[in-house]
Amino acid sequence: MLTSLDFQLTNAIYHLLPHNAVFDRLFTFFSLDGDALLIWIIVILVTILIEELYHPGIQKRDKKFIFYFLASFVVTALLVNYGIKNLIRRPRPFTNPLAVITGPSCPVDYSFPSSHAATAFASATVLAFFDRKRRWLYYLIAGLIALSRIYLYCHYLFDIVAGGLIGTFIAQTTLRLKSHLLQHLGNELSRCQAI
Repeated sequence: MLTSLDFQLTNAIYHLLPHNAVFDRLFTFFSLDGDALLIWIIVILVTILIEELYHPGIQKRDKKFIFYFLASFVVTALLVNYGIKNLIRRPRPFTNPLAVITGPSCPVDYSFPSSHAATAFASATVLAFFDRKRRWLYYLIAGLIALSRIYLYCHYLFDIVAGGLIGTFIAQTTLRLKSHLLQHLGNELSRCQAI
């Protein structure tokens, strides 16, 4: 029943979106034929250029950002692509006999959860943590990446929702865990130096 609802909602969203050359290019760009990391590299480079205008040089905060971003992105990608997808093994929507379209340029691995949505929301969460002023932009980009997966008929709605939640959770956990570990290590070092 839940998969039937997911299929119906996915088709409804697919049909709500206009399918024309402009939207094809837009959503293909945000999907980048399976390589969403490239979008985030572009976003990070632009953010770094803006940051350098106001705070030249590599700051301690910049190093923390790089660590958090890479840790969140890599953990999310590995967990989703090699763990959860292979555990759930949900076929992609275009393989469904009732599919709206067949044969899109989608990966042939499993569908649930969407690694594009997961890594997009992990990336947006870390970027928003370090740059609260533009957090709306980062989440907008993450949302467009996730929506591109329905537009291209590579994922069901629940795939991208689950992926977004997983990516956000991993990024938030990484941000909290790393801060907690650094604080704990700092306290231990201070205590050792006091002895």
